[in-house]
This record gives sequence, C-alpha cells and structure tokens, in this order.
Amino acid sequence: MLPSSSNTTKPNKRLAVRLFLSSASKRFSDQIYRLTGLKPRRLAIYREAFRHSSVNIADKTDKSLADNERLEFLGDAILDAVVAEMLFMRYPLKQEGFLTEMRMRVVNREQMSYLANRLGLVQMMDLKPELLKQPFAVKSIAGNALEALIGAVYLDHGYIKARSFITRRLIGQYLDLEKLMSTTISYKAVLLKWSQQQKKIISWAHKTETHGRRDLHVVSVLVDEQLIATDKNLSRKKAEELCCEKACRILNIQG
Repeated sequence: MLPSSSNTTKPNKRLAVRLFLSSASKRFSDQIYRLTGLKPRRLAIYREAFRHSSVNIADKTDKSLADNERLEFLGDAILDAVVAEMLFMRYPLKQEGFLTEMRMRVVNREQMSYLANRLGLVQMMDLKPELLKQPFAVKSIAGNALEALIGAVYLDHGYIKARSFITRRLIGQYLDLEKLMSTTISYKAVLLKWSQQQKKIISWAHKTETHGRRDLHVVSVLVDEQLIATDKNLSRKKAEELCCEKACRILNIQG
C-alpha cells in the first residue's frame, strides 16, 4: 500500500525546516568568523550578542533568549582592561592622567559606533525595525552590540583571543592612536572646559533604576543648578559621558 500524501507531507516539511535552520546557522557562523577571525563554538552566545532589548521575548526565563545587555556589560569590562593594558605597554613614560584620557578616547561611544559600522553590526541585529529610523539610537545600539560581541568572544574563546580580536582586528585595523591623541573626543572634558571658559558651575546627579534583574545608572548634568540633560546606562561612566554628549548638543558646544 502506498503511503498517503498526508503522512509524507509532515516529514518533508520538518526536513525542510531543519535544512533551512542548518543553512541559516552556517551563514551566521560564517559571518561571525569573518568579523572576529575565530570560528564560533557556541553560536547561541553570538545570537544573544545581536539581540536588542526592543525585541519581545516570550520566555524571559530562557537564557538562550536573553537580550545583549548582560554581554554588553561584560564586553565593556573586557574592552576597558584590554585597552588599559595596551596603552600601558605602548606609552611607558606617560602618566595615569594621559592613559585615562586616551582610554576614554578609544572606548567612547563615537569610536565604538564607528567600529561597529565598519563591521556592519547593525545589519546583523535582531531589533525593532522602527529604531533604524532614529540615528541617535542606532549609534548607541551599534556601539553596545560591539561590546556585546566582545563579551561573546571572551566567553567563547577566553581572554587571550578576545584581547587579540580587540587589539588586532578592531583598534589595530581601524583606529589611529596617534591621531586620537590630538583629537578631543571626551564630551565630559569638552563640557568642563566650556564651563571654565563661561564661568559656569557643572554638577551631576546620580541615581539607580532597577529594570528586571539589572540596575541602570541614571545620570543628569546641571549647569548653574539648571537641569540640561539626562541619560542612563549599565555603566555609570558611560551614562555620564552620554549625558555630557547630550548637553554639548543642547548647548551647541563644539569639541
């Protein structure tokens, strides 16, 4: 007796789905390899790195469906450590103030967004399409995705490989440290310099907000006790820099 068509259709559909998923995973794996120079061993981590918090996740308890904010937090710490080590070794005669300023110039949002755009990370993101129409949001999303990718590389391959990815494929390939030395990028430094010139008093207000299992730092900048701008981030340092960037735009301060 010949099998009925209804009995063969379902297996064929399941096979087609498996083949499609396998092909999609292969393409994604190849993309990660081109980005990092490393063959991914745990694809789920990289998928998480490119999943923005704007995406509705049905099962919040399923770690395989988490957004990239935790990886962003981890990647930010790894990036800071790698850049600090690199600058320490490259400039043996420079003091702490110079090294701190240079690190801020390397890891600030402008540079992270620039690197992310060079790598085409936004195009790989799983996020709400309407966010792509907001240039300021895209800049932040891109930089955060890069930090999440660094976190994923660290978890997948360890610190040494993550350090190599940062120093060789990111900074070494796309950034000119000597040029950065002569370029003002820190918005906090720009704002403080402006306040001294204009004889204004700058102050900051800080609080934390709990979002799910995460604590966000909320920083506001005030000029002569007048609120100018507010921003938030998992990192207090980044929240402060983002806040200063907003203030510079609002006050039309040029770096």
